[in-house]
Amino acid sequence: MKKHRIDAKTWFKDIFNANYEYIRNYLYYLSGDMEFAEDLVQDVFLRLWEKQADVKEETVSAFLFTIAKNNFLKSRRRVKNELKFRSAFFDNTENKSPEYIMEMKEFDQKLQQVISEIPEKSRTVFLMHRIDGMSYSEIAGNLQLSVKAVEKRMSRALAVLNEKLGKKI
Repeated sequence: MKKHRIDAKTWFKDIFNANYEYIRNYLYYLSGDMEFAEDLVQDVFLRLWEKQADVKEETVSAFLFTIAKNNFLKSRRRVKNELKFRSAFFDNTENKSPEYIMEMKEFDQKLQQVISEIPEKSRTVFLMHRIDGMSYSEIAGNLQLSVKAVEKRMSRALAVLNEKLGKKI
């Protein structure tokens, strides 16, 4: 690699070609699923593209592996939380009436609709916190915001939910 970046696209292409297989194989090793690893590796290189101005030539490989590991852990948390929610929902429906189950499904649909109506920045924070299980400080670090800004966005998201659903989430 040259010390000075002449062309961002060329630099990115060189980094991509030199590291794609290593990162993909690392993610495959972690997940055991090649398709999942290939999806995650795309996210890793997207993040590199977004942060290329901040990445030093000598640390680009470490940056890629760190992003890969963090993305893998986030996706694992997301899956765990989703499974926990689904498990709680279905465990609780075994002894419930069909009407109750239908009401829960309708509520879930309404909740999904209301979440989609939350302004994008607030929705992102809400999903990162409630679905991905991230702390406010982790969210602040990922989005390059202050913790107060994250709190404010979360507050806005909850206000929309409370207004539209009439319940606290």
